[in-house]
Amino acid sequence: MMSYISFRYKLWHLCLYRLQTMNRFWLTLLFFTGLVISPATFAWNDRDQDGVPDIKDACPNTSKDVLVDASGCDKSRLFKPICLTTTDKQIYPDTCIEADDLTLNFEFAKAEVSYSQWQVLAQIKQFLQLNDVDLCLIGHTDSIGNLEANQRLSEARAKSVMRILVEDYGFEPGRFIVRGMGTRSPIGTNDTPGGRTLNRRVNFLVELNH
Repeated sequence: MMSYISFRYKLWHLCLYRLQTMNRFWLTLLFFTGLVISPATFAWNDRDQDGVPDIKDACPNTSKDVLVDASGCDKSRLFKPICLTTTDKQIYPDTCIEADDLTLNFEFAKAEVSYSQWQVLAQIKQFLQLNDVDLCLIGHTDSIGNLEANQRLSEARAKSVMRILVEDYGFEPGRFIVRGMGTRSPIGTNDTPGGRTLNRRVNFLVELNH
């Protein structure tokens, strides 16, 4: 009788051990699968294989045989020249008739520049390469949240843009002035989601007297 009980105990113990081992295996498999398919992993993919990760690629469908710059765009390609407003409400360069409405938009409560906005950064990069001027980077928010938090967020957005222009594109930090406007300069109504999206932005002004 004791031998039978002992056998059943050992059998139960063996089954429990195997079950625990299988659980560890599946948990490990699920963990690594999560890493492989996580958004962060996708963000650092390089779908067009140009050496620039997707999250920083302003031209994500470049052909493999094309030599690209740090933004992932064809080095021989130029965007249409842009015109920007100056801090004293003029237009630069003075050959321009009207300024381009060039802004970077942000997700709610976020200061990071999203993948969809890198095309705008590539245009700003070209503008700075073609024009020996300084830029004022002005951050804005929508009206949700308290004034102090929105002021900090608007400054963080402008600093985030400057960090990319300096660290990724190699411009001198002295070419940029960073300002945060908080909620003070909306361009859309804060009563609708679409209007609030327009207000979550960084815009660019040419500073000729910096």
